[in-house]
Amino acid sequence: MSAALDRGVFTDGSYADIFRPDTSSDPFHALYRRKRDDVLDALARRPGGSHILDLGGGMGRIAVPLATRHSVTLCDISERMLDLAAANAQRAGVPDGHLVLRRLDAGRPLPFPTASFDAAVALDLLVHLPDPVATLRELHRVLRPTAVLLVDMTNSNPLWTLRYPRYVGRRPRRWVATWRGGGVLPDWQEIVHHHRRREFELMLSDAGFRVSGRRDYGPRLSPKWFLRRCHPR
Repeated sequence: MSAALDRGVFTDGSYADIFRPDTSSDPFHALYRRKRDDVLDALARRPGGSHILDLGGGMGRIAVPLATRHSVTLCDISERMLDLAAANAQRAGVPDGHLVLRRLDAGRPLPFPTASFDAAVALDLLVHLPDPVATLRELHRVLRPTAVLLVDMTNSNPLWTLRYPRYVGRRPRRWVATWRGGGVLPDWQEIVHHHRRREFELMLSDAGFRVSGRRDYGPRLSPKWFLRRCHPR
């Protein structure tokens, strides 16, 4: 069994080499593309020039396309991720001033005024945070009353792993440990936590959001990801 990872993997830049969902070697690349495209499509309908926060947005897979017509603030804990986002924005021809890059820890209070964004995105983020509800409450604070939040969670019902055996590998002990860990690989279980659908929606409600749209990705009876469109109550 691999050694357990610590939270330094998110800050030292090495996560950029691990999390590569756009490559065919990732067993979830098709699902991730669908999820990303759905988020981009939903936010493309916002009025041009909207102020959008992409929290934990990594190398800009969401933020860079949005910044071609919106004002986007991309935040990540990794300097390397932000450097990659800057390079991606340059290649995409993002207009000057449309993309602001901020290095910050999404698990701490956000350094933005109350009601300062028209929309926010938090993809593949909550599973990495010790207190996801605290971050959701901060997102609620910085969003305007008419704003939208697009946020996801990975399902802790591990049945979805059966559809993607490449994710776990061939060792029986690793399968057992992954199932006991709610679909989290053994080496990640100290720093990643999945949740079931009801738990996720209770988190959103506790943070002051109402859910207005639902998309699930993966097997119908046990999806891998839950994506929710939310609004501040």
